[in-house]
Amino acid sequence: MDWPTALSSASLTEMLRSELVLPRHANHYGTLFGPEALSWLGQNAHMVAARYCHQDIVMVAVKDVQFLAPVPVGSVLHLHSRVARVGGTSMTVEVHARIDNAAPSDVLRATFEMVAVDGGKPCRITPRTSPAGQPLPSIPSGQA
Repeated sequence: MDWPTALSSASLTEMLRSELVLPRHANHYGTLFGPEALSWLGQNAHMVAARYCHQDIVMVAVKDVQFLAPVPVGSVLHLHSRVARVGGTSMTVEVHARIDNAAPSDVLRATFEMVAVDGGKPCRITPRTSPAGQPLPSIPSGQA
């Protein structure tokens, strides 16, 4: 399968992205700087939320950010995000990250509340249709 076909058939409720941790991303200990990690987590949350509904999205809250283990320079950080809950105007996105060559456990984890907006005001979330033109399955409110 070619990459455009693979991309168009990818889940609209989940996303996987990888980042190489370079010295410019590091703190003075040679590990991923916390604000840089939080930025990557937030970017992933935004991308999957916008992909789910194809509307303007803003972040309104970050909950339960956990820096579980140091991420050394040279690591490949794999970020996985998923839409966990969809309400009328908001959605919850969970993001966690792991690194290569480590025990299979998360090194970063956070939960984001995202809101669809129109003209800067909250608006109803309208899920995108699947590549086949079918509406996406709904994600029940409160399901995480």
